[in-house]
Amino acid sequence: MSAKRTAIAATLAFAAGFAAAHTATDGFEAYTLESARRLQALRAPVSVPNLVLELADGGRVSLSGAPGRVLLVDFIYTNCPTFCTALGSVYAQLKQRLAAEIARGDVRLVSVTFDPEHDGAGELRAYRARFSADPEGWMLGRPVRAGDLQGWLNAFGVVVIPDGVGGYAHNAAVHVLGADRRLVAIHDLEDIDGIVQATREAITGNNRHVAAR
Repeated sequence: MSAKRTAIAATLAFAAGFAAAHTATDGFEAYTLESARRLQALRAPVSVPNLVLELADGGRVSLSGAPGRVLLVDFIYTNCPTFCTALGSVYAQLKQRLAAEIARGDVRLVSVTFDPEHDGAGELRAYRARFSADPEGWMLGRPVRAGDLQGWLNAFGVVVIPDGVGGYAHNAAVHVLGADRRLVAIHDLEDIDGIVQATREAITGNNRHVAAR
């Protein structure tokens, strides 16, 4: 191939790559796959399935019937040594930062296990107790029907892959659901301030539907 053809081929390859990157990253607004899935989920917020949880503290509740104007939802499994430990710590901090809102009944924290075969009520309560001695405002549960689990994961954009040694590889974030049970924000674990702000905006109905990076 001549030098001229090589230059043309390189230019075309660059242009194709640029176009693909532009599309994949939503016009370069999202710079990672995680950011892209958050933008996709929040551009046109949809109601999440009104599935039912079997609660660690007894009873069952659907998302539409869950107490709290705003719900903060995460997905965990109790044997997780990484993300789920961080999520537990984040929820403990959020319980403190949002104590007034929790006391008023405006907010509830919800943890959903994606390992329902292992995580029964006792395991879920023990997980919560590792991070907070006070269970007030923090509900944990597992889907009543095992077949509903994938619907929960799909609705929240959560990817869970068995790691072959009894655990799971998964993404992690805190999902904010407004009063209409639509996703209004998805935040990284370390963005405590952003979660608190999004929660308070959702309580007042002023959430801007902007995903955190």
